[in-house]
Amino acid sequence: MKGILLFSIFCYVCLLWFTGIYVTRKSKSSEAYLVASRGLSIPFISVLIAGTWIGGVSIVGMAQGAYIHGISALWFQAGIWVAMFVTALLFNRILGGKKTYSILDVVGSLYDSKTAKLAGILQLIFSVWVITMQIVGGGAILSVILKGQISFVQGMILTAFVFTLYNIMGGFVATAYTNLIHICAIFIGIFTGSIYVIVNSEALGRMALQSHYFTPFGDLGVGQALSWAYINFTLGVLAQPVINTASSARSPGEGRKGIIIGSIISIPVVVMAALCGIMARDIFPDIPSLAALPSLLTVMPPVVAVFFLLSMWAPLMSSGSPFLMGATTLAVKGYIGPAFNIQNDRALLLASRVTTLVIGAAALLLGFFVKEILREVTWLAVFLSAIVYIVFIGWSGKKVGSGYAFASLLGAAFIVVLCFFTGFHKIIHPIWIVTAYIMIVMGIGMLSGRKA
Repeated sequence: MKGILLFSIFCYVCLLWFTGIYVTRKSKSSEAYLVASRGLSIPFISVLIAGTWIGGVSIVGMAQGAYIHGISALWFQAGIWVAMFVTALLFNRILGGKKTYSILDVVGSLYDSKTAKLAGILQLIFSVWVITMQIVGGGAILSVILKGQISFVQGMILTAFVFTLYNIMGGFVATAYTNLIHICAIFIGIFTGSIYVIVNSEALGRMALQSHYFTPFGDLGVGQALSWAYINFTLGVLAQPVINTASSARSPGEGRKGIIIGSIISIPVVVMAALCGIMARDIFPDIPSLAALPSLLTVMPPVVAVFFLLSMWAPLMSSGSPFLMGATTLAVKGYIGPAFNIQNDRALLLASRVTTLVIGAAALLLGFFVKEILREVTWLAVFLSAIVYIVFIGWSGKKVGSGYAFASLLGAAFIVVLCFFTGFHKIIHPIWIVTAYIMIVMGIGMLSGRKA
């Protein structure tokens, strides 16, 4: 069966690269490359949003989380789903007109350029780490499925190479077109494979008898579960791929509808991934948790396994691509273009393609330091939470000086780093310390603004 699976991967790669080559003609300007010339329709916005949140974190990571914690791992994704509906409500405010490219524009409309630049750096760090998660998921899946033919490192390299290359060729247009392919592959594969395992095993019934696997908060506890949901709510509202996608819509109405539809599309897929993780715990109780989802392939016939394989591998690229292009847009428009005073559009397009390559390579190198997908994402997501706090306070109409906003972001980064080095993150999640710190700093800023 390994030969059949390897051939299916080869065919899928060819389809993606052919698509990337095909849309290259649609990406002949920097505006087309970075935001698809702001001309994407509802179907493309929908698959971009769905693909962004159906990735290695939500599929491989969700199965890993459910393998360890049970159905309560879904709290991780619940915050994203709520965030997308809030984003749709705030669409016009986030977009701020057709000139928006990144979080720099959103923060820059409220505070000074120094604060905006720091927010952009924090967003960029998080985006690169999410891309890394997709690459790690690809290595895990391919190395388990094709054991003896592809190693973990080779699997990471192949995953990174495939989606980085078609994005270099076609930019955000390629991301939109390939995400349409990815979403189709994900739906067909995850439901076909999951239903087969459910029907042909009693794994779910046996796991329902376990102490915590089907309880709302499981062994996570209420605090940890709600922390995950809350963090990912703040993560999703102003995430760079969402801003990038919103900026590429033909109109605000189409962008808003696409975000809502895309969020709805993602829900059943993630739930099925969690159920797969729980079934894997029963069938394969002694495997590494990261291998929970790919291990189920061994109990499927080849015709089902081919589609299930693609449903596991496609999300890594459907999520990696929007984050990669979002990071490229942020880096080029916020830092590289201004730093080198690039005025010529052809030069800016070249800089964008080179930046995509560099970010993809950096994410691949970081892949050697990942241990547990879900937890590590929630730790770095605190950077985005800090940005959301200062933006929402700015939108509230309260007068706060830029210095207080800058101190809030800088302090948040310092707290996260300090928690890592001291091990304090194992006692209490950094989000709560950062939340308290920012509320105090921004509160002082509000009081100062009133006195002024």
